[in-house]
Amino acid sequence: MSQSINEALLSDLISEIDRLPGAFPGGYMKRNVDWTGSYEEGGMTFVTSDALVGLHYAGLAVLARDMHQYLARHPRSDVTTFEQVVSLVHDEESALHGAGAFPDYAGLPADSLPGGLSAAADNGHFVLSPLADRSLVHEWTFKPGKRLFVRFCDNFKQTICGKDGPYEQFTEGLVGQASLPTSIASAILMAGFSAATFWYPLAAYLSILLVKTGLKTYCEG
Repeated sequence: MSQSINEALLSDLISEIDRLPGAFPGGYMKRNVDWTGSYEEGGMTFVTSDALVGLHYAGLAVLARDMHQYLARHPRSDVTTFEQVVSLVHDEESALHGAGAFPDYAGLPADSLPGGLSAAADNGHFVLSPLADRSLVHEWTFKPGKRLFVRFCDNFKQTICGKDGPYEQFTEGLVGQASLPTSIASAILMAGFSAATFWYPLAAYLSILLVKTGLKTYCEG
């Protein structure tokens, strides 16, 4: 397992994810957001601005599901934080949706979701173009995607916002705007996972979502 982070490789991955367009699933949730500006379900609030990162949320859910399934076949030692968050989101979702909850998706057309993403990343290759497809954005990918983002970020607030973290370095001019997402992703890798390339796509998604949804709000809110 690699002992250091390849920041150039991580930066390229972040740039690819950053270019994803906005999207919002149709259905009951969207109608409520259009009417009132927000929709609450199971303690999570979805708002109009979530449309800007809707494909990111959906992609995060699809990626995390693929990782979870891959880890069941290929166990490793650096999975504690990941599996805790997946289990938490599963519990939250299953209370609402039963067997159809993330990551099992029983009764839903989950077989059509992209696969092989984690196997590629584990070998140092990144095949994320399937996650750029807007057809991945459903309520059942969008909602758990936001839950995953929020729950992962609950784990990393001190790492990102605390002393000598990426946010402090950014506010003090030690890290520029362009390199901020890579700095965040690197901190996430080392605090919660490892430097293995397997984790790069997950860290990249979380870092881009933090920047796009408001790093200042996250750290100072």
